[in-house]
Amino acid sequence: MRAVVLEKHGTPAEALAVRELPDPAPKAGEVLVRLRAAALNHRDSFIRQKLYAKIVLPAIVGSDGAGEVVKVGEGVDAGLVGQRVVIAPSHDWGGDPRAQGKDFLILGMPEQGTFAELIARPVGQVAKMPAHLSFHEAAALPLGGLTAYRSLVTRGQLQAGEHVLVTGIGGGVATLAMLFAQALGAQVSVTSGSEEKLAKARALGAVAAVNYKDADWGKKLIAAAGKPPSLIIDSTGGDNLNALVNVAAGGARIVIYGATAGVTKDLSLHKIFFKQIDLRGSTMGTDAELHAMLELVADKQLRPMVDEVFLMDQAAAAMTKMDEGKQLGKIVLDLG
Repeated sequence: MRAVVLEKHGTPAEALAVRELPDPAPKAGEVLVRLRAAALNHRDSFIRQKLYAKIVLPAIVGSDGAGEVVKVGEGVDAGLVGQRVVIAPSHDWGGDPRAQGKDFLILGMPEQGTFAELIARPVGQVAKMPAHLSFHEAAALPLGGLTAYRSLVTRGQLQAGEHVLVTGIGGGVATLAMLFAQALGAQVSVTSGSEEKLAKARALGAVAAVNYKDADWGKKLIAAAGKPPSLIIDSTGGDNLNALVNVAAGGARIVIYGATAGVTKDLSLHKIFFKQIDLRGSTMGTDAELHAMLELVADKQLRPMVDEVFLMDQAAAAMTKMDEGKQLGKIVLDLG
């Protein structure tokens, strides 16, 4: 099989190479999936930049993929051959749905990831692909969709009619969070530093879309939406967190699934307790939440936003675009 291999740390062009590798074989309880598409995540780039501990190289990265079952291992129903599936991006959450356990693992280093033509996975770690989606769209769902769903539904306790603010619109999780929240009956507003992305978000139904670089962006957002947000989904952290506390409604929940802006300095604790605000962390999600997310996508006929599709040989260019933050939605590799 051909696979995109992360061989060393460096720029995408220096670090990534397409190699011919032995085909994996399904063990007992596993299925072999012919991957048709895989989506990029910032995790892939963070591994390349050596931002995680215990990195093992070379590695086939990638946590998101979609394809069809082409072979089954011993003990697996042969009727699954030909079924279109998405790959679960993680496994071994553990027995407590409130937080992942010590054995929790995300696909794509140290285990083989999805940037390959074939992958063998336990049968319980693949899920039926929503029938209305293309392989490119389905590949855009698993990691980002799972993260967005848990942030909104499980941790955020979203209710229909609420005003939800999604920060940093453009990335995969943020765009999926906007899509899911709208499907669940919420009014959604967004922030971005890109006027182009804000215009696209308005076209997609955002009730307010403001540039966080503006000093008074919070006032503009509340004025446009008609009320402050009662649920905020954030991936940035940093000093922006105090601005979110300021704009939030009393009793709001702020769910944080990333910290791209780093550490928050001088957190406004007095405003947090006086406004009765909950700060909640969220990471990925359980197998049950993955299936619930896919059911939502199928029931509502939702289509994740695919920004651009690259060929396998263009993986370095795809990762460079992701690093530059130019996308609105997911960047996808076509695997054949």
